[in-house]
Amino acid sequence: MGQDLAEKTGAAVGPQQQQQPHQAPSRNVADYDDAVDSLLLRYLSLLDEYTRLRAALGALQSTVFQSLARANFTAERGVRRYGQDYYDERMQATRRLRVTTPGAGAGGSPVFEVVVHSPEEDDKDEGEAAEVEVEPANGVDEQQANEEKPNEQQQQPAQNNNKTKKKKPKPHDPLRWFGVLTPMALRAAQGQAVEAVHDLVPRLATVSAEMAGVEVEVRRTRKKRAKAVAAEEKRQQEEEENKLEKRVDGRDKPGRAEVLAE
Repeated sequence: MGQDLAEKTGAAVGPQQQQQPHQAPSRNVADYDDAVDSLLLRYLSLLDEYTRLRAALGALQSTVFQSLARANFTAERGVRRYGQDYYDERMQATRRLRVTTPGAGAGGSPVFEVVVHSPEEDDKDEGEAAEVEVEPANGVDEQQANEEKPNEQQQQPAQNNNKTKKKKPKPHDPLRWFGVLTPMALRAAQGQAVEAVHDLVPRLATVSAEMAGVEVEVRRTRKKRAKAVAAEEKRQQEEEENKLEKRVDGRDKPGRAEVLAE
């Protein structure tokens, strides 16, 4: 009788165990801890680079002012100081900032870089935008357009010859505002300022934006970790409650030996 009861209980328990759905492994607290640690390491490396860039920028700025003071000290007669008095009011920026932002959902931070830009490019863009092609509306307009094509073709070689005769524009150097023979100290100040604007400042802005992005990721990961900790504590509490219920049920119900004896 005991063997029959054991076979029945085994047959009843077996299918129930096989029918339990397979649960996908969820991300545990240790995984979130590793993610936070890696993000903090990344943040520390960015902070170190940011500190070095700030120090280099400060040293370069002090060198620029020293070179400018040396140029003013050795200025020729008639030049009181190299400053705003000699600026050209028609001046235009020769370097512009280009910001590259990641696509939607791609993540990452924007990248800043300074590119050389000539004023002739603005004139070229304005000329291309002003040209508007008008299509003929009827057959008469098409005929007139076809009649005017030979005249236009005759004028094109002359225009091309005029374009070839035009000389290429010379690069705009701000040092020419201060004359032809500028001191070497002033040229050194210009080169150092260009290095700061072209190399250090864009990289400094890029690192700062990346640090802000890492801070956001750290906060998000910590929130997910807190939710995972709460879920783990809730699961452990439910397991303890189930164990207590099983113990209580085992004490109240008669044992297998008593059932077999009856």
